[in-house]
Amino acid sequence: MATPPEPLPTTKAEEAFIEIRRLIERGRLPGGAKLTLSSLSDELQMSLTPIREALRMLQANGLVEYKRHHGHVVTQYSIRRAEETYLLRQTLEPLATRLAAVNATADELKNIHELQEEFRLVVDGDPPRFADVVDLNARWHRMVYASAHSTLLDEFIDRLWTGVPYQAIWFVQRRHRSVADHDAVTVALEKRQAEVAEQAMLDHIGRGRAATVEHLQAIGAPEE
Repeated sequence: MATPPEPLPTTKAEEAFIEIRRLIERGRLPGGAKLTLSSLSDELQMSLTPIREALRMLQANGLVEYKRHHGHVVTQYSIRRAEETYLLRQTLEPLATRLAAVNATADELKNIHELQEEFRLVVDGDPPRFADVVDLNARWHRMVYASAHSTLLDEFIDRLWTGVPYQAIWFVQRRHRSVADHDAVTVALEKRQAEVAEQAMLDHIGRGRAATVEHLQAIGAPEE
């Protein structure tokens, strides 16, 4: 099994940050949910100090907001914010994919392929495992972008992903389309077809953008 290109946490606070971020990405902590030190301590089986620091880190990444008289809450997502995020994603992620087609090592291409096959298996599962579908999607994307070998670009993309955990909003409903999209990118990467891989990723993100905005409109998300 391929491993995600995410660095291992080096402190308890970083471990708490990653775990809370995953809960948000999976939709277990939806937008507007109140976050208390005591409930997170029970959930993660950690002391209050690293959780307090993790909340600061989450706030800095845009995942959590601090509201007067309410405390920390999971950030809610407006249609404008989703549009802006996808505009940036459509600029940066196809670029990283094009670079990955040129710079990825043989081992990295193998990992991308293996992650895609794992992703296909959980999507075709009956029933599909929601958490695994979301996790494997994120791991595949991050493996592709890490293979570009551009630290700065990877940091920018990671900020977009952590700032709006959009996959928990719409992703499971369009998982089969995403398998096909991932296949197109993976094949192009393996053939070192940089422009084809770039366009395939752009198309994939474009479909995600349309689905996300449609969903936010359907649930009455604020425009601003």
